[in-house]
Amino acid sequence: MNSILSDIKSLVEGEVTNTPEILSNFSQDFGRIIQKQPQVVVRPQNSVDIAQVVKYASNQGLTISPRAGGNSLGGQCLNQDGIVLDMSNFNQIHEIQKEELWFQADTGVTWREVIVNSLPHGLIPPSLTNFIDTTLGGTHSAGGLGNSSFRYGTQADNCLGLEVVTGTGEIVWCTPEENSELFHHVLCGYGQFGIITQVRHRLRRYRPSTRTYFLLYDNLDAFLNDQQVLTQQGRVDYLLSVPNPSLELFSKAVGKPLMQWFYLLQVTVEANSPDSINDAEVLSGLNFYRHIHTEDLNFAEFVIPALKVGVPTNTVHPWIDLLLPGSQAKTYIETVLQRLPAILDCGNTLIGSFCLFQKTTNMPMFRVPNENFIVGLGIYPIIPKSQLQPVLAELEALTDLGLKMGAKRYLTGWVKFDLQQWQVQFGDYWSTVNEMKRKYDPQGILNPDFFQYQQVRDSRTYKHQTQLTEDLISESRIAV
Repeated sequence: MNSILSDIKSLVEGEVTNTPEILSNFSQDFGRIIQKQPQVVVRPQNSVDIAQVVKYASNQGLTISPRAGGNSLGGQCLNQDGIVLDMSNFNQIHEIQKEELWFQADTGVTWREVIVNSLPHGLIPPSLTNFIDTTLGGTHSAGGLGNSSFRYGTQADNCLGLEVVTGTGEIVWCTPEENSELFHHVLCGYGQFGIITQVRHRLRRYRPSTRTYFLLYDNLDAFLNDQQVLTQQGRVDYLLSVPNPSLELFSKAVGKPLMQWFYLLQVTVEANSPDSINDAEVLSGLNFYRHIHTEDLNFAEFVIPALKVGVPTNTVHPWIDLLLPGSQAKTYIETVLQRLPAILDCGNTLIGSFCLFQKTTNMPMFRVPNENFIVGLGIYPIIPKSQLQPVLAELEALTDLGLKMGAKRYLTGWVKFDLQQWQVQFGDYWSTVNEMKRKYDPQGILNPDFFQYQQVRDSRTYKHQTQLTEDLISESRIAV
């Protein structure tokens, strides 16, 4: 341990530590489900520091996990007995190009910081996650979904360039045209093929006024149909929907809670002024149960949440998101809403729904169902640890059901896949994923223990293990 510490200190400008307090701080993520403790935490000053650490780790058989905000939910930014890169020094916005409509910033910059700096120029990133205190590196590694993704795609789809340190310690600038293979696999690649250090990202001009309609539904068919109509016809700029129980009864006859579910649809339009918005045109033909409220805000008030989201420190967060084929969404959502009351207090469990179109996203590592209209469903329990195991068991069962119905998981949440589930998630692309891993991280040192193929780290054994994985996939004949 002391040797590793002194070795890395001699190689980098940044801080290197293994104090018990620091190691403990980096042993848990936002999900609080998984704990892993690294041997060393390195806070690099620049990309050269990271390249040096990667080369050292490769020579020593150590693994590396980058971490900025620590907002992962299933241990994606954790590392057992290896090296965690604390990216908090990568915190500068380098440039905002007002005419060319892009900005460039370090991987540890938050989206809140980007918004605050771009708003005065009349600019905003096209797609924003609902929680804007995540970092650029984190969401580009995952995809980055929000309430305007049906129009603009994921945040990864709006990336114009990346500086990346590969698993061999090479520092590479990549774009859709230059080093495009690396570009298209680092994005949504969960740190498997390289460590993002800088991002160049698209901006757009926004209109100064917003109007949000809060619409309540008591019918799931009407709710899903109106989402599709509003987004396909381009009537709205933002859409967020929330299934919500209004009444809970316990039935002795069936031995479980009975819920009456309602569905809140929150849709927003941007405009040059409130007077230019035609309410009748926006709401025409919709089949909501009740129009609850209309809210006018200027754009800055709308786009920056008034309050930061906080959760109790003694809870765990086994959150999952599924991307459902539109044709299967009703059946799947009904099943979820029937089963959840048996294991969760649904009145205190946030459930979110959103829309996406297959044609708006073209990232190969971001897997979506094979239909154009996609309905996202997120289940976000905040529970005591004592309730964790039955909840995880039910979420595993719901994941299996979703995969069988043609859904894909959005991998930011809690994920526990076996080999066959990874194959279903990636389908025919799984062999390419393995090929890219061998090419850009031949020693298998980046973000270990997430994808199934990372069980073995020695390069020769690693290549053998990957080939065995591909052979097993070929023999399994899984229908996807």
